[in-house]
Amino acid sequence: MCSRYSSWSSPTRTDRAASTTLSYVLALGITAILITGLLIAGGGVVEDQRDRTVENELRVVGQQLAADLETADALVQSAPSGTVRLDRQLPPRVVGTNYAIDMVDTDDDGSANSIQLSTSNPDVTVTVSFTTHTTIADASFGGGDVNIRYTGTKLVIENA
Repeated sequence: MCSRYSSWSSPTRTDRAASTTLSYVLALGITAILITGLLIAGGGVVEDQRDRTVENELRVVGQQLAADLETADALVQSAPSGTVRLDRQLPPRVVGTNYAIDMVDTDDDGSANSIQLSTSNPDVTVTVSFTTHTTIADASFGGGDVNIRYTGTKLVIENA
C-alpha cells in the first residue's frame, strides 16, 4: 500500500537538534550585541555626566574665590592703610581631578577681573568674572588652600 505521503519524510531527531542549537546560538549572539550597544551608550552618558559635574564644581569654587576677592576689596576700600589677609580652603581636587586657577585680565586694564579654572582630564574650563576697585595681581596656582593679601598697592592670591 502506497500512501501519498510516503515521499514526504518527517524531520529526523538530528535535524531538530541542529535547529534548536542554531536558534540558541543566534539568540546568544543578538543578546551579546544588544548588551554591548547598551554598555557603549551608557559609557557615553557617564562621561557626559562627569564633565557636567566637574564644570559645576569648578564654577562653585570660582564663585567662592570671587566672593573672597570682592570681600578683600571691600576691606581694603574701608581701610586703605590697613592689613588685609583672607585664607580660603578650596578643595584640592574636583571629582578626583586636579585643577588649575588662573587670574586673568580680560579687559587689559592691568588688573585681573576673571578667574579661569581648568582641568585637563576631562578637558573642562570655566571662567568666573568679578568686580573690584583694588588692582588684582595676575597669578596661576593649583587648587587647595589659598591666601588673599593686600600688599599696599594690590591684592595678591597664592597657594597657602
